[in-house]
Amino acid sequence: MPQPDRQTAAPPATPCNGRLAVAAIVLLALGLRLAWLSIFDIQHPDEVLQYLEMGHRLVTGEGYLTWEWRYGIRNSVIPQLLAAPLALGHALAPGTLAPVWLARLWFMALTCLALPAAWRLGKPEGRAPALVALVVVAVWWECVLYADLLLSESLSAALLLMAAALLLDPRASARALGLAGLVAGLAVIVRLQHAVFAIVLAAGALRGEWRRWRPVLGGGMAALALGALSDLATGQVPYAWALNNLALNIGAGRAAAFGTQGPLWYGVALGEHLAPLAPAILPLAWLAGRRTRPLFWAATANVVAHSLIGHKEYRFVWASALAWLVLAAIGSVRASEWALRRRGRSEGLGLREIGLLALGWGAASLVSAAVTGGIPAYRGGGAVPQLALAAARDPGVCGILVPGENRGFIGKVFLPRPVPLLLTPVGVDRVIPGAPISNDLAAGANALILPARPAGRPEYRRRACHEFWGGGPGEIGRLCLYVRPGPCAPTPGREFQQVQYQADM
Repeated sequence: MPQPDRQTAAPPATPCNGRLAVAAIVLLALGLRLAWLSIFDIQHPDEVLQYLEMGHRLVTGEGYLTWEWRYGIRNSVIPQLLAAPLALGHALAPGTLAPVWLARLWFMALTCLALPAAWRLGKPEGRAPALVALVVVAVWWECVLYADLLLSESLSAALLLMAAALLLDPRASARALGLAGLVAGLAVIVRLQHAVFAIVLAAGALRGEWRRWRPVLGGGMAALALGALSDLATGQVPYAWALNNLALNIGAGRAAAFGTQGPLWYGVALGEHLAPLAPAILPLAWLAGRRTRPLFWAATANVVAHSLIGHKEYRFVWASALAWLVLAAIGSVRASEWALRRRGRSEGLGLREIGLLALGWGAASLVSAAVTGGIPAYRGGGAVPQLALAAARDPGVCGILVPGENRGFIGKVFLPRPVPLLLTPVGVDRVIPGAPISNDLAAGANALILPARPAGRPEYRRRACHEFWGGGPGEIGRLCLYVRPGPCAPTPGREFQQVQYQADM
């Protein structure tokens, strides 16, 4: 019998070595996410006003309401998920940032569901695809970024990936398929716009197999029941928010008021965010094979569906980018095995080759982060809550003025004590540094968060400054805290909620 070439044969991947590798990758993933986690660096105002502030409102009864909540176009699932850690934080360390930290850590833990999902997606193809898929979700810079962002897209993307892993497992039991339906249903409740993704995924994975459809539909019905209970718990008519969302954002064009882009915008955005590997991601994802093709098409359908809507943001298609990255990881293993077979190697990848491929993906992530600006370029807003917190810690501060265009980055959840927040007039693109402020604002706020001291107000002394990222590459400025001695006067019509309401009418 011919003996294998000792120079080319891969060392066996023992179960012990495999478990150690999985544990090391998971620890690396958690370490990266914790290292980058910050309660101040915010990408989008939704993180504060739509979720943290509403969770804070559920726990304490205090919190600002945006137009989305006044018009009833959102459900309370994410605020309800955050309510328990927020309440625990208030109980353990009242008057501190412990509630915010616990809420962010809990949400990050939920988004880490993408890690076992990636492993399970690759596992039917063997240990190598499972390990490399796990590595990509663990270290790719955008996977770390979105795991730390408190956004519905982050959680929904992780849930959809887990649903795909369960649905595409050829040996999935009825219980696993029921769980897939539950998880997919929850993903859609968390992010209604991902319904197209979930439908295409399920249809492609199950086709006409009614025996497999039944548990999936059962799980989906359970998710709908949980969503209805969530609505009833907050006094809403079940799923009225979904109808209101479609009526206002699509029918009445409220979403379009935030800006519109052309139908090819997502193609350009994905090319920028996945640079310089963007041209290789889709071919590698296709190479993942026929079993995973429903996930490929679901990710594609999600991008196409969002491309038909005028208002576009990259986060809306993050679920597609995540799915393609995981599939590309599996495809890269298949491509490597094909290359080895061309050289006469019949065995699969050993741990050494898997390690080299994993290092290659890690290096690609570093290059991509360098080309795109990486995590710091896509988080911002931290200056506002940091300076507001510093002001509120001063017992002499009785009112804080915040630029109207930055109102989405601050809420009562960040303040250790009740301090009125005032806003400059909303609707101006940017507060001009050094521009004067009205007498009523100066009287109502003895702390100002502005780019520069207002003209004619020498009584305000600068305390601190922080750089301010506007949520995208190149959008960098500076905000400073200015404080004057003396009391504050009532300022009818200038308080945060009043100005917010007037701006949203």
